[in-house]
Amino acid sequence: MKIKKIINTTLVTSLFLGTLVGCSKNKSSSGDLETLNGYYEEDINNMDYLVDNKEINAVHVSNGLEGLFESDPQKNIRGGMATSWKVSKDGLTYMYYIRENVPWIQADGSEYAKVKPTDFVTGMKHAVDSKSSYMYLVDKSIKGLDKYISGEDKDFTHVGIKADDKNMTVSYTLNQPEPYWNSKLLSGIFYPLNADFLKSKGKLFGKVAIDSILYNGPFILTQITNKSVIKMKANDSYWDKKNVHLKNINLTYDDKKDPALQQKSFFKGGASQALIKSTDANFEKILEKQKNNLVYGNQGVDTYFAQFNFDRKSYKNTIDGKDEEGTRKAILNHDFRAAIGFAFNKAEFNAQTFGKVGGRKSVRNSFIPSGFVKLDGKDYVSVLQKELNALDSNWKKVNVEHDGNNTAYNPELAKQYFEKAKVDLTAKGVKFPIHLDWIEIDVLNKVNSAKALKHSIESLLGQDNVVIDLHIFSKEKFFGFTYLAETPETLDWDFCSPAGWTPDIIDPSGYLDVFGSRSGNMVYLLGIQPSETTEGEYYSGPIVKQIGLLTYDKLLDQASKITLSDQLNERYKLFAKAEAQLLNERLIIPLRSEIYQQFTKVKPYSWASGMCGSSYYKDIRYPFWKYVELQEHPVTVKQFQEAEKEFDKQAKKAKVLDEKK
Repeated sequence: MKIKKIINTTLVTSLFLGTLVGCSKNKSSSGDLETLNGYYEEDINNMDYLVDNKEINAVHVSNGLEGLFESDPQKNIRGGMATSWKVSKDGLTYMYYIRENVPWIQADGSEYAKVKPTDFVTGMKHAVDSKSSYMYLVDKSIKGLDKYISGEDKDFTHVGIKADDKNMTVSYTLNQPEPYWNSKLLSGIFYPLNADFLKSKGKLFGKVAIDSILYNGPFILTQITNKSVIKMKANDSYWDKKNVHLKNINLTYDDKKDPALQQKSFFKGGASQALIKSTDANFEKILEKQKNNLVYGNQGVDTYFAQFNFDRKSYKNTIDGKDEEGTRKAILNHDFRAAIGFAFNKAEFNAQTFGKVGGRKSVRNSFIPSGFVKLDGKDYVSVLQKELNALDSNWKKVNVEHDGNNTAYNPELAKQYFEKAKVDLTAKGVKFPIHLDWIEIDVLNKVNSAKALKHSIESLLGQDNVVIDLHIFSKEKFFGFTYLAETPETLDWDFCSPAGWTPDIIDPSGYLDVFGSRSGNMVYLLGIQPSETTEGEYYSGPIVKQIGLLTYDKLLDQASKITLSDQLNERYKLFAKAEAQLLNERLIIPLRSEIYQQFTKVKPYSWASGMCGSSYYKDIRYPFWKYVELQEHPVTVKQFQEAEKEFDKQAKKAKVLDEKK
């Protein structure tokens, strides 16, 4: 089972940024708009960008590198090192024309060599030989690569990646067409690497030192001192330096002994950006005094969700006297799951982390977010809405087309579905109340979220009908019971919010494949063992059929067989049907995307707005500094909202998958 980027809020490392004012040639009354001084909370531990895909490393190192593509502020995928590209008629071969005369720069600012197509081949070979954590992106895609990885063929020249330095092209030949291939190229494993430099560094390549790598991107790392500072400066030799507005970036290690460090700096007129948490002791006072300047970051492509354990085997944490069989039958009842879904007040649940306003703004009612891909010129999620309505007319009362609304919380529908479930379950001998074990991490906001969930469901459906039993654990135990569990048998809970997901490609399959019952990366969190007996191509277990996962599998297969770029509408329609099945069966209940309250002097939407890869500004914790601009005064709520409206207009025109150019 290949594990991609399963994410859990407790594992996401925060990178909090603030900007102190100083002096430079671009001076204003507030200071230097070309220098950003800020904070970081975890040290870089690996600079080998071709091998390591940890976000805490990528957020720094990726600022110094550029691959074939990048994301821009209008949500386009645009050429980076690639000036143009073309695709063969059969969709198997992609040829990229490489930008000429782009230099490799050393940490001292001197030129080492010119970037050439062969560097992309060298980079891929190094990634494979070093057992890159990105391998799942390419091992089954590039022709001949799987044989090289297994050792069956030890000659890398037989792999389907070829460079022509004379004509400045690099080509990739695939095993089968992948209409989302270009979006893969945003990931670090596709970055170039100079062979002579790699040889000269040997085992020191990619170690934590500013001179362990070369730079061809917008910035150069100039200092890395453990638990002290990370500094970088603009690369004056970068081909697109007109879009690099920051000249210097200075990050200071934040040991978190003073949780209000950034706030204090911002309020004193020093910091240009500060993260505000609803759990801070003085949050309400800050909100009251600074409500006109408290803005919210973008909702990203990450989706966190709740889900049921459909085939629970472990009961080590069950309270005495629980009717385990009754709970199992209830979970397998569609109407019961629908009742729980409609009784789940997502806004209140999220508010324990993001505050009242942020709790609503962070709500997500679909797995794939709006704006991800287009279908027949429309947002994919609008088609998803129609498919849901076709499965159950009550979905018309839920707005899945737009984030930030709590319409999936519907007390009337929750009661209706529960009454239907109760009739069926009573006839099967089930006694009430139904007990659901919910496990949570021993962190204040997490525990409060669990309490909010318990209150919303029990108060609405009645404690004589449903009881949410809360079980609080250390991080280690929680992880062991959820996404770090080795097998589904160790999932010791009935209902939980165990993880989230962020895609590696701009295609619906980047989300939906993870719950395919045969090989999905996250299907085990449903209590399903993907390696169990199959009937022909499909899993034959009764639970998979009962919960609608078999239908989901078939829809995924139908969609995956449509692979040509001129057939994307047909492909996406089938994926929309599959997601509708996933949501209607409540195999997952989408909850939120990460969103943060902040004070900032970063101009709204001056950052790269991508959907995957490393060249985009996810939020203030994960910055890609190209395009980012500072302004003199704090951003107001009004300014941010106006910029957001304009961004939404431009994003609708974005070319997310421009297959030919």
